[in-house]
Amino acid sequence: MSQGSRGNQQPALSGPFQQVNQRQPENSKVFFSQTNYGRILQPLREQYERKTNTDELPEDVDKRLQKTLQHYMNEVFRLNGANTSLNGLNQEVFRETSLNFDGWLQKQVNTTSNKSRPQFMPSQDNLFENVGNRFEREQQSRSSVAQASPVVDFTLPKNDEEDNEDPLEKFERLRKIREQEAKTVNTKVQPSNKQQLNDVYSEPSAPSAVSSIPPIQQSNPAPPPLLAPRPQEYIIKQEDVVKYKENEINLFINSGDRDWILNRNENRYNFTINFNTVSSNNNSTFSPSIKERFRNIVRMELVKTILSSESLDMSHRMVTVAGSATPDTSRVINLLSYPYIMIRISEWSGNGFGTNANIDNTFGLVQYDQTWKSDSSAGNFGYISLTPRYLKAQRVYQPTPLATLQKLTIQVERPDGQPLTTMLDTLDLQNIYLSDSMTGSNYSTTAPANNYIFIRTQTFFSRFFVSEGDRIQIRSYSTTVKSVAQSDFDSYVNREEGHIIVGTAYDTLPASPSFAVSDNTNASGYANILIIRSRFNDPTTGSFSRNFFGGNSTLEGNVKTSLQTQANITGAALINTNRQSHFVLRIITREMDPTSNLRPDNS
Repeated sequence: MSQGSRGNQQPALSGPFQQVNQRQPENSKVFFSQTNYGRILQPLREQYERKTNTDELPEDVDKRLQKTLQHYMNEVFRLNGANTSLNGLNQEVFRETSLNFDGWLQKQVNTTSNKSRPQFMPSQDNLFENVGNRFEREQQSRSSVAQASPVVDFTLPKNDEEDNEDPLEKFERLRKIREQEAKTVNTKVQPSNKQQLNDVYSEPSAPSAVSSIPPIQQSNPAPPPLLAPRPQEYIIKQEDVVKYKENEINLFINSGDRDWILNRNENRYNFTINFNTVSSNNNSTFSPSIKERFRNIVRMELVKTILSSESLDMSHRMVTVAGSATPDTSRVINLLSYPYIMIRISEWSGNGFGTNANIDNTFGLVQYDQTWKSDSSAGNFGYISLTPRYLKAQRVYQPTPLATLQKLTIQVERPDGQPLTTMLDTLDLQNIYLSDSMTGSNYSTTAPANNYIFIRTQTFFSRFFVSEGDRIQIRSYSTTVKSVAQSDFDSYVNREEGHIIVGTAYDTLPASPSFAVSDNTNASGYANILIIRSRFNDPTTGSFSRNFFGGNSTLEGNVKTSLQTQANITGAALINTNRQSHFVLRIITREMDPTSNLRPDNS
């Protein structure tokens, strides 16, 4: 600190410091003496003058430093004064005062802007100063300090009298000079009111100050300029790095999962899918439903379409059989008759364009991929797999993902935009009979009794609607008269696993109860009766006997009679599960990757 108005007098002590001092015993006077107080305060001043790069601390800062020093002198002596030496007390006071005042200075730096920064605070703009200008300024400041330092003369004295002086006399003369200089220093730092200091602080003999606190000096060289803060002294907040990860979800759709009893407006080639439905069960809903909710969708893609290889139209032609023209409807016209099939999703627009509006609005064009069939000799047709082949049938949402999906409306069409077929995949039931009630069919006169069940539909159906080996499922069937045997029969007809078709037939008078039927289809290729197997015992037991409805043949006979006299049923229907359409979609969703937030800010 430069020698100004504060350098020639000791700083005034506050009232609480004086009161505590008056209450202390006689051995505390050394610690609370003005000399000891000055020995601690002066190094603190010089330390913070160097830290703040100022020649003299501002008045408010100096008052704060004195107030902190007085507080810790009282507290340290109150806690440790009785058992600690003067050097230990001074070291503890010096340490605690420095720690507290450093925190206060740091708080002033953090809460003060650059424009309103006190003059004693170093500016952080030095970080961005040109290196050359900074180096030149540092060199000039250091050279000026070096020039201001007095030049020490190391030559031997030329006074011959001093050479001949007795060493003991020379020692005494130099000792008196040093004592006089020390007395002069003590006189300069004493306050003007000496009487008050003598009343409050008596000056007994005291040991020298602690080694960590240097003695008060009046002429100190100017401190070097404060260097710029080092980079490690700054905590620089890094910007948050947000990363995302993509999840691939495969979506499998079956057109047979709709409620085909109530919903007759949709079929296997034209239906709607609902997402995030209220019901947790996605079976037998009005439309096929998916209970999951997909969020932040970035891409949706059509992967594969699986359709039945059934004949889509009826071909009526005449062939020569035994020399006479006979109608023939066995020609199969399935989807392989077309170069491709269009898959239209009303809620999505694809990435393809064509020469007509139908292709422009189509999500994807699928072509033949492979065919499979359970048995080449069986009557059912099997399935055909269709894929976009080397194309990408997808919808990409950039840069903002799609929030969620509500529904998808799928339509399978021919290349000209017309429906692939208008034939329904469901039929309404009219009557059900046991085989002993029927005549004219190969399945009506076989043993044991009632080996088969004949199901008459309200309308005729094409020979391609159902084939031998297909599986049908019946719902909502119920007999009029309820008994144990009839309830047993109803449960078997409505069973969830369905029934295997073993044959078809037709009758000549469908408008009236008639039990005379003919197997297969009529000349136009249509029939109105489906034949399924009746209930038998478990064949693994080695038995080929019937499992009668109601438990015995007598009760089952009552069921047969009741079915013959029953009026036409309503509300019951069946569906061919082998004619349903299947679709595979891929949905890519985006979610935040939490692992990106696990790195430190200063790495």
